[in-house]
Amino acid sequence: MKIRFLTLILCFFLVWEVKAQTAALELENIDVSSLKEIYAFYDYDGVKGYLRLPSYTYPPIFLKNFPSDFTKITDEKERNAIFIKILAPLTFKINREIIEERKKIQEIEKDFVQKQELSEKQSKYIEEKALKYDIFSRLKGYQRNKYLISELLNKVDALPPSFLIAAAAMETNWGMSRIVKEGNSLYKQLVWHTQNGLKPEGEEEDDSYRIAIFPNLESSMRAFALKLNSSISFEHLRNFRRELRYQNSILTGSTFVYTMLWNSPLKNYAGIIEYTIAYYELNIIDKSRLDSKIISKPLPKKLKKFQIDTKKKKEKGLV
Repeated sequence: MKIRFLTLILCFFLVWEVKAQTAALELENIDVSSLKEIYAFYDYDGVKGYLRLPSYTYPPIFLKNFPSDFTKITDEKERNAIFIKILAPLTFKINREIIEERKKIQEIEKDFVQKQELSEKQSKYIEEKALKYDIFSRLKGYQRNKYLISELLNKVDALPPSFLIAAAAMETNWGMSRIVKEGNSLYKQLVWHTQNGLKPEGEEEDDSYRIAIFPNLESSMRAFALKLNSSISFEHLRNFRRELRYQNSILTGSTFVYTMLWNSPLKNYAGIIEYTIAYYELNIIDKSRLDSKIISKPLPKKLKKFQIDTKKKKEKGLV
């Protein structure tokens, strides 16, 4: 009986370990041929090569950087499809992080409405998020907490995956730009008064800025999402998103960029993004989600060398 019990416990932990290992697949230092092999192994394909119909599910396969020989793909249609397949899972991951933050703020708001005050722990969390999302107020006490929570709920919200993908495509020429290969930069985010970054090509007069360098693609997308959710330049987009939430409407990249067309001086930018979303039917991705069951099988041995050991990352505090 004791042996049977121990066997059951061991089986439980083995199953749990397999699930933990297959919750996501992180890859680095990979080439196009090996990436395509991994995609084929997990049947990561779809309409046009990247639209997952009718399942609307994407595998949590996250690349640290683009394949080393990505720019050598001569077939533009194939290259753009791979570009979308690389970025789509990352958009869901970033949005999941944002929604987790939002849910925490909503829980605090519910408690605040009942008790009319925040605990020390809740107050610390709200203040930290207010700083992160660039919210400032001279108010004190109850009024301050009420204001910060309200502003956070307007700023901390999901972004259309199609918009994040289309913007990256435009800023990097579909992954062909050197800023991707040299700096994992998807959106040409700038840093000022520092030499730490990539010097813009052709810039001879102004030496005060650089293009930010990121440790991975995920960090670049996360920084851009934060900019959209915090910068005053995109306040009109966030207000529009809030109205759609009140109406229980789905926020798509097309409706998101439509607001940019009418309220932003960057009309050419917005127009190109709108065209990209429409041409590649990226709004379909806005209705999709991650599904870890797609990658339930362990990678073949010859492809494991590209897999990042997430357990070691956690031990080093990198995740």
